Amino acid sequence: MSLSTETRRKDALALLSLLYVKLGDSPIDCTAFDCADVAYAAIQKTSWEELVSEGLLAKRGNSLYFFTAKGWSEALFRCGNPSGPELNERLGKLSKVLKDSVKGRGDSVLVRLDQVTIDSGLSPGWVFNAIDARLICIFGRNDAGWVEGARGRLIEVPRDFGLMEIDIFADLRAENLKLAETVERMEELYADYRCSFCSSPLISRTPWEHEYGTEEFSEYACGMTIGAPHGDAPCTKDPKFPKFVDYVLDAGIDGDVWRCYATAARAQSPASLVQLYPTYGQTEDEARESMRKRCADRAKH
Repeated sequence: MSLSTETRRKDALALLSLLYVKLGDSPIDCTAFDCADVAYAAIQKTSWEELVSEGLLAKRGNSLYFFTAKGWSEALFRCGNPSGPELNERLGKLSKVLKDSVKGRGDSVLVRLDQVTIDSGLSPGWVFNAIDARLICIFGRNDAGWVEGARGRLIEVPRDFGLMEIDIFADLRAENLKLAETVERMEELYADYRCSFCSSPLISRTPWEHEYGTEEFSEYACGMTIGAPHGDAPCTKDPKFPKFVDYVLDAGIDGDVWRCYATAARAQSPASLVQLYPTYGQTEDEARESMRKRCADRAKH
């Protein structure tokens, strides 16, 4: 039985929090997490890959995972305390050292990571992560970054470091944010407007009457149906979706052409959920081949 979207989301966030705690102040580029470790036994295997697909983790080999810069900052804001005094104190120390390095200069300057950690008194791993994730920039200030080809060694501090960034499209972004919030609320209110397997949109919803009352028939762009008069058809991404081998073909002469029918190979077969209309051909082989192609096309719906 597949897990619900909400369960998968909660499990992935639980993994993100667990990894963040385990990382501590270690640098993200050389701290690996082995998904085979017993510490993660309660975590779904798919959660690791979902964090990878979101760009929060990077995979190396078969079982090793590393935080990305994006993943570390996301974990910091979700699992840490972004408004707490500890983070504010750390950011203040880091910003002061970087700001002092460029004070009175007419251009950007290059500073060594080890020197920044010594002058700030901060953990080398945490400083590495903060620079890698452009943490100061996330808080709306012009930030420092790695010199190209010298990640983890040299930091380039721009002349305008620490100045508040100006968003000349702030009004447009505000409108887009409102629109996004509206769409999000609509998705929460109408969670079934997309297929639960592939997120294809709902294309029709119509009522139909039967002897016991009225049923609502929903059809999605992927071909999945719910409440259909003759039984529901699964999404093509659903493991229940039938394969060609689940059908039995029966071909016969129909006038001047051959006609081929496809029926479920056995009772309760997945093929009973997806009906394939008859195909025709000048020969029996043509009719059967047309049915094979129809089955393949239906699987791509």
